[in-house]
Amino acid sequence: MENINLEDYVIKDDFYNSIKEEITCSICSCIKIKPTMCTKCQNSFCESCIEKWKTKSSECPFKCINPTYTFCRIINNLMCKLNFKCKNNCGQNIPYEKLESHYEYECNKLNFKEKNKKLLEQYNKLESKYNKLMNSFINLLDLNLDSNIVKEPDDLVFVKNSFSEYFNKKIKFKLLYRASRDGDTGQKFHEICDNKEGGILILYHTVENIIFGGFSNAKWISYSNPEKKSAGQNFSGNVNFLFQINNKKIYNLRIAPGEKINAIFCRSDCGPCFGSLGEDIWARTNFLTKGGKLHKDKDKGRKCSFDTQNDYELNNGKPDFKLKELEAFLLI
Repeated sequence: MENINLEDYVIKDDFYNSIKEEITCSICSCIKIKPTMCTKCQNSFCESCIEKWKTKSSECPFKCINPTYTFCRIINNLMCKLNFKCKNNCGQNIPYEKLESHYEYECNKLNFKEKNKKLLEQYNKLESKYNKLMNSFINLLDLNLDSNIVKEPDDLVFVKNSFSEYFNKKIKFKLLYRASRDGDTGQKFHEICDNKEGGILILYHTVENIIFGGFSNAKWISYSNPEKKSAGQNFSGNVNFLFQINNKKIYNLRIAPGEKINAIFCRSDCGPCFGSLGEDIWARTNFLTKGGKLHKDKDKGRKCSFDTQNDYELNNGKPDFKLKELEAFLLI
């Protein structure tokens, strides 16, 4: 709207004539757009005019030294009583406060392509403001996650809130392992992540852009049995849960009286697996190429450890998954 000379389109009635002097910018001599006032002399100007002025002078146009500027609500309220003809000749008389939205996407003289372009610009501005606010919020939460998987502000907040349910302290994470960087074998995962105190957060990112994961403060170990290659060892900590970031859900370890429920399954030739015998999340070795599998109750007599697997909910209803990344973080 800064490129429009409103003087050419204002409806010049008696009210306009009575306030013309007050609403005219002393810099550009046109009607003020987004009136901005010097707090010392209380003269006001177009916002864009005074922004340009500030780059050339430390004084205001009326010689105030070290001025500060603020939105001038009094002048703006006067201007809101004015009406303007549309510069596109659409036939509408537009109130001052509606000018910006009219020229951006409401005017019926705008073609469809231009309207979409304006709406996209508006969306991008709002998205940018949203991301800035969310990033500020994340900084207040003191959540720093050096992840190539979880990047969106609302996803980071979800991760933070997931842990706040279990820990009464500030949560910080240290990146231990990234499959694309360190190698996607079970051997490499266990070499880097075994026997760590505090608990490890695992993130799985599928080729279909589904993000799920799990946490246990049980220690991972590298277990192998030459006599029974499929054997592994199960462990549980006092905090164990799975989650899916796309649907923002948390899945807790089941409580089954009389049954031993395990959170993690450790086997030297496998990646990080959750549930007894890896029933809930199974990550094969070379998991970036071979992927993994989810199970649900009664899959070949299997019994899941977490309250998620009625319909392979972690992977949006599909039992098999292919991975493009897997990361492990130590809780510190």
